[in-house]
Amino acid sequence: MKRFFMPAQIAWSAPGQSHGVAHGAVFKRLLISGQPGVNEAGEVPDDLETQIGLAFENVLKVVEAGQMTAEDIVRIGAYVAAPRAYALFDRVRTRKLGALNPVATYVETAGFSDARWRVLIDAEAIRDQSS
Repeated sequence: MKRFFMPAQIAWSAPGQSHGVAHGAVFKRLLISGQPGVNEAGEVPDDLETQIGLAFENVLKVVEAGQMTAEDIVRIGAYVAAPRAYALFDRVRTRKLGALNPVATYVETAGFSDARWRVLIDAEAIRDQSS
């Protein structure tokens, strides 16, 4: 069983994020590499909000391909090549994941290997299979 937690000893917490996750001994684990904001045709929109949405959709497609669901996501790593874009990122994250609160890291970076990309999102999903 997964258990998300926010220790009382840690005063800081961004909205919509958990600090840690514990899981049972019998589980399926899925690691998801960084997904850019690219559509199915391989096109990269100029708009950052659209790219973030597409990156989340791509993460969710990998989760589904791994025979898991969004509820199995336990960690998200977001890398954004735009200054002060956390509020925008968080709005899109909430639209795509709803009330899910996985452990998360948000990093602003100078850029990526493809200059058109403005976001990469990686993730990890775990499903307890003991029951």
